[in-house]
Amino acid sequence: MDSDQLERIHVAEVYGQIAEHFSSTRYKAWPVVERYMHELPLGSVGADIGCGNGKNMILRSKDIFTIGLDL
Repeated sequence: MDSDQLERIHVAEVYGQIAEHFSSTRYKAWPVVERYMHELPLGSVGADIGCGNGKNMILRSKDIFTIGLDL
């Protein structure tokens, strides 16, 4: 079995099975992340790698630009 197959079976399929529950139990940013996001200057640009449901990106969606990436 190659690495792509292993990742699909042990990562992608597992996340697909738990995604709804995972998202519903992780609905707000951690305090340290929230503090960091609110300290960013107006107009900042950022990337949230592994953003899940995007809960961190919405904290400043009106005045900074953040791109999210997740499986």
